[in-house]
Amino acid sequence: MRKIITFALLALFGTLSVQAQDVNPKKAYRQAKRNLSSFELDNSKVDELNEAVNLIMSAAKDEDMKSDAGMWNTMGDIYSAYLELDYKRSLMDEAYKPQFLQEANKAYMAYKEAYKVADKSRDKDDALAGMAGLIQSMSNSGITVLQAGDPMGAYNIFRNVLDIHELLKENEKDSPLNDEEAMNNQLFLAGYAALLAEQYELATPYYMELKENDYDDPSLYEGLFKIKAQDDPDAAAAILEEGRQKYPDDLTLLYAEINAALKNNEIQSLESKLKEAIAKDPENVSLYTTTGSVYDRLFQEMMDSDAEQAAAYFDSAKVYFEKALEVNPDNVDAIYSIGALYYNQAAQGTQELQAMADDLTSEGMKKYDAKKAEVDKIFDEALPYFKRAEKVNPSDRNTLIALKEIFARKNKMDISDEFAKRLEKVEAGGTIDSSYFENN
Repeated sequence: MRKIITFALLALFGTLSVQAQDVNPKKAYRQAKRNLSSFELDNSKVDELNEAVNLIMSAAKDEDMKSDAGMWNTMGDIYSAYLELDYKRSLMDEAYKPQFLQEANKAYMAYKEAYKVADKSRDKDDALAGMAGLIQSMSNSGITVLQAGDPMGAYNIFRNVLDIHELLKENEKDSPLNDEEAMNNQLFLAGYAALLAEQYELATPYYMELKENDYDDPSLYEGLFKIKAQDDPDAAAAILEEGRQKYPDDLTLLYAEINAALKNNEIQSLESKLKEAIAKDPENVSLYTTTGSVYDRLFQEMMDSDAEQAAAYFDSAKVYFEKALEVNPDNVDAIYSIGALYYNQAAQGTQELQAMADDLTSEGMKKYDAKKAEVDKIFDEALPYFKRAEKVNPSDRNTLIALKEIFARKNKMDISDEFAKRLEKVEAGGTIDSSYFENN
């Protein structure tokens, strides 16, 4: 079993150069140590450090050397030297991006193997000291990996950091994570990375431990809410309510509450929550468009049953979409939504026209003509917004549908046909390069 484990460990470190494979293992080990010392005296000798990797890997393939804790500790020291190199370069250049993100884990695996095979307490202590020195570098590399979009890769690094801490604690050694704040931050990083990777079972123990530790951060409740929402909506709602009571001014939790209400179609409760969010974040254009959409939905629900209330919701929706445009005049959602408000209002009028068409009396025809003029006027009010939306995004499917229909109603079939062609292209997966109204 030891051979299998060690073989897998060596595979993590990469392949060897052909030249290094022919070197006597003990000589390779000693030369690797000399190369490391040379690099530590002069950090410009990166080639010697690179060669030290090949040499120590060659030594590690030897059956006798595999049980030499000193060799594994040296391997850990070599990989740790790359972390120091990254650190010094970052001090000299603020724009420098770490080049050796995997070296921290490689160093950890080497020290861990040294600890396993060590017979002497000195070798164990060296391995533990090496691992303790990696904690900050590993955590930093995990953050970089997380920012690069690899949450599971980051999680594995953060988990290893916590494993090092536990090993140090078992051996009554000092650890940077003995500090409560540092430990909680590390627990959060591990839980957050697992959460981003949607590995909720992995994330759960970290978030629960943070809660037991009274971790003072609203993101704790955001994370727990997402975890509980997977299989226990009631518990998720209770967590969110607890977080909102503890951090009433936190926007993230307020947004989580809004999104939950939207998902559950709790339209009535959204009004106060959205207005609260707008008061706290008045430059967030999406809050205005979301509020407008809520009133738009209420308007559509009331159109057939309460015309007066529907008109009030229509006005409220328009007000919030217009406020969104005050924040961002080119917000295509708000532009389109105002057009859609008028369009839906006109569409309801079109249904009424169909019912009126059967009355062929003189009075009935007058009512029909008056209603048609009213409907046409509403469509005309919608048109400028759809034109504006089309200029911002010529490939928006809903805008193209509305324009095709409106111009067909106006008997401008050449323009309607043009938008029909554009719509067909978009629905086939294509995009429209330029706006029809840019030059019309």
